[in-house]
Amino acid sequence: MATGHVALFDSAAQDAGAWLNDIMIELEWSDRHLALQALRGTLHAVRDHLPLELSAHLASQLPTLIRGIYFEGWQPGHTPLRDRNRANFLLRAGEDITQDVDDDELAAIVGAVLRVLEQRVSEGEASKVLEALPKSIRELLGD
Repeated sequence: MATGHVALFDSAAQDAGAWLNDIMIELEWSDRHLALQALRGTLHAVRDHLPLELSAHLASQLPTLIRGIYFEGWQPGHTPLRDRNRANFLLRAGEDITQDVDDDELAAIVGAVLRVLEQRVSEGEASKVLEALPKSIRELLGD
């Protein structure tokens, strides 16, 4: 039984690593730690801007380790945020990024993570999540 648990953990790490690889490809980065910071910050911003039920549905589609990051520090009673706008979204996403980035770089980083999220969850779930966000935030995708 213990071997199965290790295999599950290894698989979860591999799934999370694939997300980080996709982010690094989108941003042309080689720094996995920075990609993890970008993922964490963007997921927290998405989570804090979604209604509770939709947030839970999104979480159910995330790989195990990424789901843990998504819920890290979450206070469901404080979400969704009242001021759901692009500036607050970027501010929230940037809280987890330790590298110094300007507003345009942050918008590009968040857009890349949102594109990976859109590609990695079901089309229906991605549509619901994106439609629940204000247009100014959806525009970060750059479609």
